[in-house]
Amino acid sequence: MLEIRDFLKALEAEGDLVRIRDKVSTQYDIIALTRESSDQGGPALIFENVEGSEFPVLSGLFGTQRRVAKALGLGEDELFARYVEREGRMVEPKLVARTACQEVVWKGKDIDLAKLPILRHYEKDGGPYVTAGLQIAKDPETGVRNVSIHRLLPLGKDRLTVFATPGRHLRTVIERNEERGKGTPIATAITCSPAAQIGSQARPPYPTDEFAVAGGVVGYPIELARCATIDVEVPSDSEMVIEGVTIPGERADDGPFGEYPGTYSDIRPVPVMQVTAITFRKGAIYQNTLTGMPMTENHFMMQPAATALAWREAKRITPEVRAVNVTPGGTCRHHAVVAIKKRHDAEARNVGLALLACGLGVKYVVIVDHDIDVFDPLQVEWAMNIRMQADRDVVIVPNLYSPTLDPSAPASRTSAKMLIDATAPLGRLEEFQAPKILGAEKLSLSKYWKPRK
Repeated sequence: MLEIRDFLKALEAEGDLVRIRDKVSTQYDIIALTRESSDQGGPALIFENVEGSEFPVLSGLFGTQRRVAKALGLGEDELFARYVEREGRMVEPKLVARTACQEVVWKGKDIDLAKLPILRHYEKDGGPYVTAGLQIAKDPETGVRNVSIHRLLPLGKDRLTVFATPGRHLRTVIERNEERGKGTPIATAITCSPAAQIGSQARPPYPTDEFAVAGGVVGYPIELARCATIDVEVPSDSEMVIEGVTIPGERADDGPFGEYPGTYSDIRPVPVMQVTAITFRKGAIYQNTLTGMPMTENHFMMQPAATALAWREAKRITPEVRAVNVTPGGTCRHHAVVAIKKRHDAEARNVGLALLACGLGVKYVVIVDHDIDVFDPLQVEWAMNIRMQADRDVVIVPNLYSPTLDPSAPASRTSAKMLIDATAPLGRLEEFQAPKILGAEKLSLSKYWKPRK
């Protein structure tokens, strides 16, 4: 298994991780520098001198597509294709006996979340949030693990909100336990296996162990170790783990928070977790994940899994899917462009409606012909311009369930959705193509002129 410290060493050797030794505050400083690096395609950052904390902070680890690909052992140019191909392979995780993350254990009165360098991100946030931890819990009916990332808001020394909203798999686990009058043991693993972090964003059917998904993508088992106070397993290379149990029926307000759509989420009542232990290795590194206006590491992390889900749903309708782009402007979740080789005039509509109905949360879908590059916004807009008529090729469906954080929604997790069929009429694609210059491929201006740098 590629462990987190080995991954960080490799990034540093390549100049893709920078250590910052100047003193920084947990209030905005780290986020500001992470945002700047993210906007420039810059390196991951480790802040070694964090005011009021003994722990250094790792931020922006997945702030570029190249580091997401590297975490999965893939080249950047093959990331989406290989992820889609491998996501369903499943390699079960492996339980190991020892873990460095229990070299120090805080229990009882020693538990103090204020000692962790939990960061405040944005001006109107409801407080500092844990954003990079993997939440691991087990379904009470099947025993299958669920692995996901949900923000956590400290409510004092030993309590946290768990922003698992209705419709999310972790919320299903919590509610199934509450129906039995029980709390849900949850481990939050912070700074751990790069593959496990990316794999946590997978969207397989419930219940599925996302550690097995991650193992299938990278081709080796994720190594797990048992927690100190709860019956849950975490990646054995975890730097730090917050262990706890939700309090049945108890809810507390969480929010606002600058979320992945690029706006603030509202204030919502969410489950509350009682911390039973904080464990960590000596010299542990605390990790933070940035989200907000795209593109951030949150978007880069979810993009492969979102693409895979869109591929699966489109392929259920037609085998002739040629490309899928879950777009950055749609926060790698809300907008999708799909290229198909059309075999029936109504096929594009069926593909689009399937994507609008799936659990990804897509708000609008554009279907184009196979000659259009879905990753080129100019080509997509051109196809809409010459191959689409609004009264004939736009379908709007009101009032669908949509598991997203959308400030424009008329009600929580509800959205109107739109399908645009920008394909040419069947059998007439040649009439809707750009004019061609014969022999252009044999000539190149570069023989005669070099562009200025």
